[in-house]
Amino acid sequence: MNRRTRSKRHTEVLLDTWNQIEWKALPSKIKGGVTSLPKLHRRALMIIVPVTLILVFMPTPKITSGIEAGTPINERVSVPINTRGLSEQSVSATTTTTSVAVAGEEPVKEQWIEYEVKAGDTLANVFRENSLAMTDLNALAKIEGIDKPLSQIKQGQLVRFKRDAEGRLDILQLERSGDSVMFFRLSDGGFGRSK
Repeated sequence: MNRRTRSKRHTEVLLDTWNQIEWKALPSKIKGGVTSLPKLHRRALMIIVPVTLILVFMPTPKITSGIEAGTPINERVSVPINTRGLSEQSVSATTTTTSVAVAGEEPVKEQWIEYEVKAGDTLANVFRENSLAMTDLNALAKIEGIDKPLSQIKQGQLVRFKRDAEGRLDILQLERSGDSVMFFRLSDGGFGRSK
């Protein structure tokens, strides 16, 4: 039997079943079926059926974007980041300052501090010597990555960092074989990594 014959036979069976339904007697059969239910079930159906119909035919609310709903828009703020490698910059200056003016505010001094890793130094020693929070070091270690630039600092390597207005670590830059890796504080207080 091929597919067309099967489909035709199936259609004929469905039509025969449809024609055998006694449509005029159907409301009394439904009513008789409902009245044969226990009283608790009939009451439950009296509640469930209208609620279901209301939910099915109720219009759905339109989804609006944040602009239309009146929620604040995230603004982009430019942040000056020195993208040159530490080895390309002059080693003679241990600190450099730049001035950044934010609209409507006085310029804020940003101070970069450079530290040259000594023999036997770990990043924890660098943080302790420069009064940086160990919680920041732990947060940086969580996002360090598989190349482990924080765990594998070497003698002579330059570590640059900048503090924010509260004195917390804001940006940490590590020189690594002619390249540099940068870690920066995010708006939520955590850290992100470039490269």
